[in-house]
Amino acid sequence: MKKRLTHLLGLFLLLSAFAPVFSQTNYLRGTIKDTKNVPLAGVSVQIKGTQTGTYTDPNGAFSLSIRAEKSLTLVVTSIGFFRKEVVVTINTEGETEVVINLEEEVQILDEMIVTGVFDSRKRIESSIAITTLDTRVLDRMVPNSATELLRQVPGVFTNTSRGEIFNSVVVRGMILGGNYNYVSMQEDGLPTVPAQGQFAPDGFLRADISLARLEAVRGGTASILGVNAPGGIFNYITQTGGSSFVGEVRSRVGLEGNGRNPYYRLEAGFGGPLSKNNPSLTYYIGGHYRHANGAKYPGYPLSRGGQLKGNLLKKYKNGQIQFNLKYLDDRTVQFELTPTVDFENPRPAGNFTNSSSTLNPLLKFSYPTSVLGLRGVEYDTRNLNHYREIAPGLNWEHRFGKGWKLQNNLRYSEKSLLSNAPLIVFPFAVDKFYFYAIFDLLGKFGTYRFYNTKTKASYGIVKQELDFSNPFFPFKFIADLNLPGSEVQPNSVFYNPAGIEDGYIRDFMNQFTLKKQLEHMSFTAGFFYSNSQLQDYILPPAAQGFGTIEDQPQFVGIEYIPSDVPNAPVYQVTDAQGLASYGNGGVFFNKAKVRQTALFFGHNWDVSSQLNLDWGFRYEHFYVEGSNVRSTELVRSKGGVDSDSTTIYDNYTYPLGKNLNYSSPLNTFAFSAGLNYTLNTSVAFYARYSQGSKTPDYNVFYDNSDIFEIEAQRTIQLELGVKLSSGRNHLFITPFYSALDRIPQIGRGRNVGQLATFYATPKLYNKTHAIGLELEGNYTLNEHWSIRASAMTQQFTADRYQFYDIRQDGPADDTLIDRSNKKISSAAPPLIVNLVPTYTTGKLYVNCNWYYLGRRAANSSETFYLPAFSQFDLNLGYALSPKVQFQASINNLFNTFGLMNWNGPTTSGLPFETFDIENFSPEKRAANPDVVYYTGSIQPRAYFLSCTLKL
Repeated sequence: MKKRLTHLLGLFLLLSAFAPVFSQTNYLRGTIKDTKNVPLAGVSVQIKGTQTGTYTDPNGAFSLSIRAEKSLTLVVTSIGFFRKEVVVTINTEGETEVVINLEEEVQILDEMIVTGVFDSRKRIESSIAITTLDTRVLDRMVPNSATELLRQVPGVFTNTSRGEIFNSVVVRGMILGGNYNYVSMQEDGLPTVPAQGQFAPDGFLRADISLARLEAVRGGTASILGVNAPGGIFNYITQTGGSSFVGEVRSRVGLEGNGRNPYYRLEAGFGGPLSKNNPSLTYYIGGHYRHANGAKYPGYPLSRGGQLKGNLLKKYKNGQIQFNLKYLDDRTVQFELTPTVDFENPRPAGNFTNSSSTLNPLLKFSYPTSVLGLRGVEYDTRNLNHYREIAPGLNWEHRFGKGWKLQNNLRYSEKSLLSNAPLIVFPFAVDKFYFYAIFDLLGKFGTYRFYNTKTKASYGIVKQELDFSNPFFPFKFIADLNLPGSEVQPNSVFYNPAGIEDGYIRDFMNQFTLKKQLEHMSFTAGFFYSNSQLQDYILPPAAQGFGTIEDQPQFVGIEYIPSDVPNAPVYQVTDAQGLASYGNGGVFFNKAKVRQTALFFGHNWDVSSQLNLDWGFRYEHFYVEGSNVRSTELVRSKGGVDSDSTTIYDNYTYPLGKNLNYSSPLNTFAFSAGLNYTLNTSVAFYARYSQGSKTPDYNVFYDNSDIFEIEAQRTIQLELGVKLSSGRNHLFITPFYSALDRIPQIGRGRNVGQLATFYATPKLYNKTHAIGLELEGNYTLNEHWSIRASAMTQQFTADRYQFYDIRQDGPADDTLIDRSNKKISSAAPPLIVNLVPTYTTGKLYVNCNWYYLGRRAANSSETFYLPAFSQFDLNLGYALSPKVQFQASINNLFNTFGLMNWNGPTTSGLPFETFDIENFSPEKRAANPDVVYYTGSIQPRAYFLSCTLKL
């Protein structure tokens, strides 16, 4: 608490220190409209020849502080409209007001960009690949998550099959590192999660009415201006208040899960000047609350909560200062995979559909510290994954004159995650020895009765008997069962372990930039600093659950009656809810401090009126120090927690191992240089080369620091660009090459007979590259029809791809697998297309978002291919009046079962085989052509109706 007060006091003192620079200024206020006098939001308004500019608010209004002068020229640009320069005569006695009308078109090369560039530049002058999505694009979408917005960006593959969270973003074939490993997900210019790896950034990132625009940089200077992000920067920029009050309320109701599950959402945002007489001090407050049963309803709501964001903006003669505050309190949970059949034409197995849920039913339990040796546990399914964040911040810009400009962004954040959710879900055969071996039941001969814990109905029995026909394995299992889901896997239950994670991050970030503008060049220098304190308490799992194999599984209870004990009591393998083996996975407790410090420099030089050169470098120091403690081998405890030897689900304790301390410094260096040649106002070309290093995410250190020397990866990127634009269309063509080297392959096995002591496989490093082509364009057919499109084709190759197949405990049977020189494509699709035709007439618009994902190999052995698929999202909007608008949307119009990822079948009967997709070979497929495997698909069809009221 003391540190938090210190940070907040520091923010207050900083504001106070700059108060003297606020002085009386003249103001230029205005409104930007189209030719039909409809106000335009998100329009860039720049004073020509300066770095002073702003964006219009939702009512099309803007305000600029200006120096006393007779006239100036405004440069007004917006996606889909002609660039316009307007000479404004200044009223030196008071405020100046203007109204400017823009003519619609698809010319965007004059759009000003701020993310991933050394200074604010027109797109035609910039030698990087960047895509912007403004409110006109964002308001016509109903995305499943903030990450899904990135489907509109060429070069990006987003896997959003898990719902709002636990997704992934892969840029230009940068895979084998996991999820968001090579990109920086940002809010207002700073990373959402700087010490990435403990928590995924999408857990704390929500898109709602407060989002003004999204700027997406791929490659290029992202490696210089982003934190450990050679793949790209995705910056979600928040609305700010304008020169007049504006307000907007949006309500949305829907039916997800192919029209079965209700969805409710309310968004609101408003802002303006704090005083009519002082438009230089403005505010904005916006956010949302939603309550939804989810696309795959498990019998209880899957999403509830929201966020609130706000800012205060003070503009003064030579700059501006902005105070930001974000509060997030949200509960949601990731979807599990769907049982699937048929490798040629995948479809849900048995009675499952793409909207079926395999998650646990409602569950609540607790057990004391004595079981785990560290602390007790409280578990409640209704908590879901509970994300919380409070984050104050400050952005400051100041122009000193003579071309000098200072920018400083800082944020203090407290994030926490309490996760009460299943870790995995897959079938587990109860008539195989693996089931009894894993749960310490092998050799306990007798009868096992399976029953429904809710209805008490019997599912039948399994008898474990001695069988000396095989002296090396004297066990026999005789099943007489009627468990649901036999068409998926006979005599099986869903293994549905309940996991707990309780962690937090407290971080402070600051990015300082100093710029010097000369007549034909500019220099940029700065530093980035973040200091994060992390703590994570994990039980993987807290308890073992078994569910029926059906939509909305029900828990299965198990009783055991020994056969070799006369008048034997009935032993409870599970408790009354259906839980077994409390704490069987042990405990992982991690504490760490992570510091990231970077110095960067950039130089922009207008060599001529047509040729621009920019180059820069970044030195980054990463340091982590921490400790972790884990459970060792399990110990039988007679009677257990309840002192009852017949309740065997709690008859074990898990002593803690030694506290492991670790520290690891890593230094990285990145360099990037680009040339941009502007032939004329409609044609430009660029080329860029970038190289650098990438430190692994934090979780790699605390998971493996005891057994593996961790080094930085190497990255190389080369890209070319052609930018073509006219009054009717524009097209960006970007060939690229990206290469990754020294990707650590961390093999980790469990020692024989011990729960949480591990050994390392020999050190391996892999190498990959990708070659591809990005396309982005807009075309206006006439006053009614327009098309926005993006596409990417690529070929990914694993130049060196080796890993160990770790089988039983101990290294004796580990096998080195080599898949080098394979063209793996499951997470680097050969073709991605996004096409959005829009028809507009009067008060009505209709658009259809077509998303196409090409056919791709499921693994490096090309055992089968994930089929190509198309998804269609339909949106229809009608403006009842300038202040009241309606929108109807259907996502996944044809309810396509499009596969994004998969897990393997359990052909050997060993349940964890499902995660080993590389070892599901063509030979295994040929021997098991009808086997069930597990897939993550796009979200099922959903219907939404939105009403927006502008105040």
